[in-house]
Amino acid sequence: MPGRGRRTAVQQRSREIALLRAIAATPRQIRRLVALEALVVTGLSAAPGCGLGILLALGIRAQFVGLSMIPDSFRLDFGPLSIGCAVAVCWMTAQAAVWSTGRRASRTRAVQALGEAAVPSRRVGAVRTLAGLAVLGGAVWGLLVVSQSEGSDAANAAVGMVMLLMLAVALLAPWIGRLAGVVLGLLCRVLCPGVGFLVRANLHLGHRRLAATVVPLALTVAFAAVALLVPHMKWQQLQRLEDERLKADHLVQASDGLPATSPQTLGEVPGVAAAIGSTSAYAQVLLDNGPAPTGPGLVGAAVTDGPLGHVLDLGVVRGALDGLGRHEAALSAGAAEKAHAQVGDELRLLLENGDTETVRLVAVYSRSRGFGDVLLNQQLTTAHQSGGPPTQDLVYVRTLPGQEQGAASGLDAVHRTHPAWQVLDRAAYRAVEQGRHDTSMTVTYLLLAVITVFTSISVVNTMVMTTMERSGEFALLRLVGATRRQVARMMRLETASTVLAALLVGVAVAGAVLAVFSRALTGSATPDLPAATVTLIVAGTGALALATGTAVTRIALRQRPSAALRGEVVFELDPA
Repeated sequence: MPGRGRRTAVQQRSREIALLRAIAATPRQIRRLVALEALVVTGLSAAPGCGLGILLALGIRAQFVGLSMIPDSFRLDFGPLSIGCAVAVCWMTAQAAVWSTGRRASRTRAVQALGEAAVPSRRVGAVRTLAGLAVLGGAVWGLLVVSQSEGSDAANAAVGMVMLLMLAVALLAPWIGRLAGVVLGLLCRVLCPGVGFLVRANLHLGHRRLAATVVPLALTVAFAAVALLVPHMKWQQLQRLEDERLKADHLVQASDGLPATSPQTLGEVPGVAAAIGSTSAYAQVLLDNGPAPTGPGLVGAAVTDGPLGHVLDLGVVRGALDGLGRHEAALSAGAAEKAHAQVGDELRLLLENGDTETVRLVAVYSRSRGFGDVLLNQQLTTAHQSGGPPTQDLVYVRTLPGQEQGAASGLDAVHRTHPAWQVLDRAAYRAVEQGRHDTSMTVTYLLLAVITVFTSISVVNTMVMTTMERSGEFALLRLVGATRRQVARMMRLETASTVLAALLVGVAVAGAVLAVFSRALTGSATPDLPAATVTLIVAGTGALALATGTAVTRIALRQRPSAALRGEVVFELDPA
């Protein structure tokens, strides 16, 4: 968030700008001064920033190659154009951030300039307030829409909703700072009658400074919570549905696919009641006969003949699904609604190779998440398959009651005959799926770490700037009799109040998004969240802010009061 730091820097120089206005600097000169400074800062940071960015991109690529997510032949391609675009985006962000502050400072009348600098304005612009309320209303409307959507759609929209809510928080930050200053200031006044009086006054008068620190802290909490907890909630729901759906005792798979005859081979093992092969399938339900096909595109599975109900329980809500004929199909409840189809209807399907087939809808099922929205017979999909010979992605195996040991021995013999075939029981299959999930989450952790580093830099930068600008205030307090310990205690209370306000805002934003996502995913607005992850996010962000505030306060208090009032940076030798 380089723009916020730059804007804060301009706001802190109000006295300098006021002096320039008082000695006849024109508004245009002030605006040019601020714009040129932003350009110089962007230029100075371009070379180290681009260098570190390239190193970071190379590191991320190495991680992806190590996780086998991309081949080693996939090279990182960058050039002057991409680097120039990145620098241009940063420059435009900085210019946009300082534009409003520089414009306001340049339009201040010369006679009023020093008074404006001495007593910061407490007014909040009407345009900013209306824009914040409009964005907040749009975010609330978006959350209502997400709550009515499917779980996958809700997951994709979750991060967008966080950014929209945080944009509203940033626009309404002065009002949030004012409210937090009143409430938390009163709390400090009650808990600490002595120093709390100063804390209350500082929070009340410095609500803009409070808001400037709250926004990046709240963004860190909200974004980290959603980025970590949404995949966790989705995975937990998928595992729950998989446990309810899976009736097979063993699952057989291979890295390069199983031969088309593998279900028959496994079905001949003594003690096996059913062996049903499954492979991925795609079909589009055609809703009209126009030249351009229209209708929902569905991803699902194609299964071999046999008692499907022995190995899978898809939660049939209408019709019957114990087996599928060549021209029969089943749809999920959501897909049936999109296709406006009822059990018994004839459906025209556009298959992967471009051919169309007419099938009869025989069942509608509910446990589709993690499985697919359409279920077809493999005889149909194989007849329209293009490419190599047909294969099986997975074979579900159900054993006869009381013959589990014999079936397990027979499956081990099949594995010895076909070493590439992986014969897994339910626990082993779940462990394999957990490993794949952990691998995919590694990418999320990596990207989240990068984003967290950037937001943490913004948090530290903002707190350093807002604290160091108050060196004169600390010096004045010490000259009128306050001790270092009292000033440090005052700042600890202010920092704790700021952190508390930021955590409340961040948790409120993340909680609203997670509650809506949980409702769309599970039907309950109360998500089941891991306490360790939530504690790590909240405690980590709070500890970062508290440590930064404490360290910067100690540095500021090491200046001699007389030197701090003159604006000199002279530190005492005795740190005590």
